[in-house]
Amino acid sequence: MWSKPVAIMIAASLSVPLSRIDAPEPQSRHVENWRAVARRAVYFGHQSVGADIVDGIEHLNKELALGLRIVQTYEPSAIAHPAFVHFLAGVNQHPLSKNVAMLNVLAARPRADSAIVLLKYCYVDIDRDTDVQALFASYRTAVSQIRSRFPDVTIVHTTVPVTTVESVLKGQVKRLLGRGSVRQDAIARGRYNALVRAAFAGREPLFDIARVEATRSDGSRAGFVINGQTIETLAPENTRDGGHLNTRGQRIVASELLNVLAGAIRD
Repeated sequence: MWSKPVAIMIAASLSVPLSRIDAPEPQSRHVENWRAVARRAVYFGHQSVGADIVDGIEHLNKELALGLRIVQTYEPSAIAHPAFVHFLAGVNQHPLSKNVAMLNVLAARPRADSAIVLLKYCYVDIDRDTDVQALFASYRTAVSQIRSRFPDVTIVHTTVPVTTVESVLKGQVKRLLGRGSVRQDAIARGRYNALVRAAFAGREPLFDIARVEATRSDGSRAGFVINGQTIETLAPENTRDGGHLNTRGQRIVASELLNVLAGAIRD
């Protein structure tokens, strides 16, 4: 269903519930909710796009006096708690190493701390050759291990980030030349994200990075459609290089992460 393009449309104007975070200034009720995050331990495993998100959180923390203690470390026992702990998880293009890294950091905690934990894969972890079903199964195994070994924590699931893609014409030329298209990579990421949403959306906390990254300033969603399925891509106004976030992208994605963390605390 995903592999044969039938119809393609760029920047499909689909209504999404994330346009509220594109306001120039966060609403006061959001700020108060975000301040509650400062009173809870958070462990965020990521790579470069995650570093962009942390930059956005640091800017919001300073601007709005949220009181977050943001610390990058693999050794949570070495810092005072609570804190927003983030770390470079594993190695890019080896997502199973990221699962192991998260388990190791949680095991290094000095005590149970009722933390919120989230592990973000990178867009480079999934391409046209990835066995998406197997990768998602390995993620679910890691989740089961976390719950078994660390029952005090709350897991926030994440979709995988997205990128911009080439034009339709350029993608067709690549296929004619026998070269892979970035659109094929995007389709694989879309398949993974569909599995994440089907398993967790509306049931457990979900940080839908892909949905936020794809949301344009007018509320429409950047992407293309294949066989009736929307494949989200990174909105050009949210990126500096087609894969990483610019200042605007950092702010809106960081805002949504704080919303999700605050919601997990309330629940």
